[in-house]
Amino acid sequence: MRRVILILLILMLVMSFTNAVVNHRLIFFNNYIWTAIALFSVVVSIRALKIGPNLYENSRLHNTLACTLLILGILSLIFIIITAFLPSYMI
Repeated sequence: MRRVILILLILMLVMSFTNAVVNHRLIFFNNYIWTAIALFSVVVSIRALKIGPNLYENSRLHNTLACTLLILGILSLIFIIITAFLPSYMI
């Protein structure tokens, strides 16, 4: 179950990034949702790294998914901050 949640959060962050690239500055409300998902992803990935895998789960796969989610969450937050403070013609 944890693996599914980690994979779904990774997919949600990737979809948010592609939405921001395709619809640049079209809908600003998406940034609020994307920020919430990114913060939630960072918290979930830190918890997943601390707790560890279940009994029947591969530890290498679990740690890889948790680290990927943590990196994507942090990069998403950095990208949101950059797009919020820089003018649209500079991005």
